[in-house]
Amino acid sequence: MHRRAALLGILAFGFAIRMAGLSAIRHNHDHAFPIAQAAMLIDRGIRPVEGQRTTIGLPASPMVSYALASAVFLLRHPWALHSLAGMLDVLGLALLARLLRTRAELDIIGFTVLLAAASPWRVYFARGTWLPAWFPLLVTAWLACLRPYLMDGQRLSRGRVLLGWVLAAGVSQVHPVGGLLLIPWALTVWLTFRSWRIHGIGFAMFTLLMLPALLGIWQHRAQAGELRHPEGFWPQTPVAFAHALRMVSGRHFAEVWASPLPSPLVFLANVNATALELMVTLGAFGAMAEGILRRRPERALLVIWWGFPAVVFSLPWPYPIHIHYLVPTIPAGSLLVAEGLRWCIPGTQRRWWLQGVGIGIAMLWTILIVQMDRNALQHPWTGNLEGLPLQASIRLAHGLSSWPAQDLQVQVLLPAGCAETTPVWIIGTVGHTLDIRCGFHPERLAFAHAEHPVIHVLAGPSGAPPILAPLGRSPTITLTLMDGSWLALYVIRPGEAQPSVRYELPTDIGWRLIGYTLREEAESLEVITFWSVDEVPKDPMRWSWHMQPFHHLLDPQGRQVENPSGFGVPGFLWREGDLYIDRTAMLFPKGKTLRLEIGLFDPNRGVRARFMRPDGTVDTLLLRAWAGYSSDEGAGER
Repeated sequence: MHRRAALLGILAFGFAIRMAGLSAIRHNHDHAFPIAQAAMLIDRGIRPVEGQRTTIGLPASPMVSYALASAVFLLRHPWALHSLAGMLDVLGLALLARLLRTRAELDIIGFTVLLAAASPWRVYFARGTWLPAWFPLLVTAWLACLRPYLMDGQRLSRGRVLLGWVLAAGVSQVHPVGGLLLIPWALTVWLTFRSWRIHGIGFAMFTLLMLPALLGIWQHRAQAGELRHPEGFWPQTPVAFAHALRMVSGRHFAEVWASPLPSPLVFLANVNATALELMVTLGAFGAMAEGILRRRPERALLVIWWGFPAVVFSLPWPYPIHIHYLVPTIPAGSLLVAEGLRWCIPGTQRRWWLQGVGIGIAMLWTILIVQMDRNALQHPWTGNLEGLPLQASIRLAHGLSSWPAQDLQVQVLLPAGCAETTPVWIIGTVGHTLDIRCGFHPERLAFAHAEHPVIHVLAGPSGAPPILAPLGRSPTITLTLMDGSWLALYVIRPGEAQPSVRYELPTDIGWRLIGYTLREEAESLEVITFWSVDEVPKDPMRWSWHMQPFHHLLDPQGRQVENPSGFGVPGFLWREGDLYIDRTAMLFPKGKTLRLEIGLFDPNRGVRARFMRPDGTVDTLLLRAWAGYSSDEGAGER
């Protein structure tokens, strides 16, 4: 009973350390992508064919997105979804304890599970909704399924064999690197072979479950054929093994995520990492020696489950080996720590002190994790929206999530040039599908719509949010973060964007000039034109168009004094009902005889749009004349 209570206490500690820092998780695109795919599946019935693109060139399977769909339907909130991920990892800790039950003494089991509960790299990767978070649970469940053979050398039952094939498909679909564990699995199948019939059924189940991933690979078969391969078998690089050891030893976590720290803490963290890496090494060599000398091949299998991915990534690949490639090795690495302790400390000795050492290491690692979380909360801004901690992301989500309840077709605008991943990030943060585009500019271009609200989202590192200059609007909602950075929402409701002078003149591209506003200063002139989209052309090349207003400030001889262009809107962004408010500032020598003409020009195609006047078509219009020109003079074709 005492031992069981201790194990429950360790699991509760693991759950607490994962939940306590949820607000500090950098809720980036990797976390948001599966949520966004699940939300689009629920809201719009869009079935993902492939999952997230990966750095090795192949897309992941959409399995994680499908698995999250029911949770997104019920919860929607990213905090709840991250909490669910943390709870699943705690389940992985319980499976780890069960896996060790017949192989190690209770004190070694407690020590190993406590270290896994507090392991900083494991906590970092497992308490989120991104793809690596699924590996610790699924791989531990896979190894637990094989426990009778891996730990006791007994044959596997039919049910365990079939479950092993199912878990093989699950791990392989989390991320392409999970497929590397199919080699240790194949070796395990060979050593525990029961019958062709059982494995035939298992392989058929595996193939059926792998269909979503295979479909995505088939769609990218051309890219798959062009994947860069290792440049030979030599020289080997130690990076992958260093990453695999880091997963269980916590090495360099202090320097990477928890700085600044007092030097003694960093020194203790490095000493602890060295000791644990020695335990892993001793456990690996001990298991191999036992497998060879005692002819127990199952003992050496554990080393292969841990080391094979590291061996593959030790080859001279032509791209960097990222640390998350080695997350699948975490469960086997923890088991090797237990093996190392068994060899290092004889079972006949009293090991009461082992609990104290384990608690000390756990407290040290807890300090590192808390410091990492504090850094994220105190310095939330990293240069873009997608690096915000969950606390700030949820504040933004609250500002956006109330609008779909009022109007399902609310539109969200991001600044022009935003990353293509940012719209997906917003959907994965709000938990609802939104119509999101990149295209506005706070100084030069704003969007509105004839029937639906439009929300402009802007962020900055310091200072105060600017006004939305084309409309002279201050932010509707401003969120100030701890480091002085800010998030601003500018809400434009239907009918709020109105020009001072109405015109209502259609063009031959489906746009209509609604009107304009002129703001004259001592030496400058602001021209704000309002363009509505009445019809979107069907031209298949519209994606390459870029219509922008031009402004000709002319003297009496027709010479151009100024010729600035507006910001413009690319063709792939056009929507029926859109209203584009374009602001252009120019030098204005007040008091001189001048006239202002405008039009629409596409620099990509070198063509002008034509205005459909009652008396014919023209490609320029006179907006205003100063000092001697009559109001109707100067209009016409140029």
